[in-house]
Amino acid sequence: MITMKTPDISTIEKVLDNEATAEEAKWVVGWFKTEEGMKWLSERMDKDERQIHLGEEQEWVDHEIPSAVMYQRINQQLRRQTIRRWIFRAAAILIPITLFIGLFVNVNNQIDLLASHEMEEIVVPRGEKMRVIFQDGSSVYLNANSRIRFPKKFTYKDREVELDGEGLFEVASNKNRPFTVVLDRMKVKVLGTEFNVKAYTEDQDISVALNHGRVELSSGDFQTFELSPGEKAIYDRTSRLCKIVRPQNIAESSAWTTDQIIFEQTPMKDAIQTLSRIYDVTFRIEDKKALNYTYTIKTRQTNILTTLRELEKISPVRFLSQGDTICVNVKKAVSKSI
Repeated sequence: MITMKTPDISTIEKVLDNEATAEEAKWVVGWFKTEEGMKWLSERMDKDERQIHLGEEQEWVDHEIPSAVMYQRINQQLRRQTIRRWIFRAAAILIPITLFIGLFVNVNNQIDLLASHEMEEIVVPRGEKMRVIFQDGSSVYLNANSRIRFPKKFTYKDREVELDGEGLFEVASNKNRPFTVVLDRMKVKVLGTEFNVKAYTEDQDISVALNHGRVELSSGDFQTFELSPGEKAIYDRTSRLCKIVRPQNIAESSAWTTDQIIFEQTPMKDAIQTLSRIYDVTFRIEDKKALNYTYTIKTRQTNILTTLRELEKISPVRFLSQGDTICVNVKKAVSKSI
């Protein structure tokens, strides 16, 4: 176990505020490698995490942060150290905490040590989910097989992220710094709200469902317009048309966040694509007649075989597991001889 003299709190704060000398920084970084230092840093991160609340984003944005050189120095020293599973990466801290089937990721301005135009990217594998908290207090809960890109530090004028996949956003209100989600052929601009975006590259439709607040949609294919709470915009990539609907239960658009699977007249092709993302499996259509069926069902996300048995109850389609692949066939009718 590494032991060394404990730096006083003022020296530690000077290092974190980029006001320390090279010798002080070396001392503090070395102390962070000790058991005492790791414990202090872990508790400090816990405290910082609890202080991130909606409406407090300016406090975080205006806080002075260490330079890139200082960050790299600290990062190199701590790279091999595990602090309660906190992982330092680039200009953000990724905190993988298993929450049933989800992961929690904290992108904290206090520890976001680079103020540059470089972009960070997080990719959620198939079969997993992940929550990202940005330094302004906004967050997004990402569904399986999703990818999000964002600047290592938001500018003072705007907050812009790029999404390929699906995510439930909760945006910290800030009229002076609008939050924009950039999608393929569309942008969603918000001032403070909760909404679900589904924009997988392989899907024909892009959908934006507004739970509450206000969002503005814009695209080169249609005029800018606002969604009202309870409304859902569905944009067809092929026809380039966008329609607005008001579902009976807007919350069902983000039901995936509570491990629900909801199909509403969903074609087989789209259903197995969704299941492929959720369970990280591959489907092979062996009988093309299976593509003629649609599904309307509400069930819990448990395991792939249980879900497939539920689908078999409401259609003649049969699913057979062969290794990592699910073969899809249609049950043949049995002829009766007289």
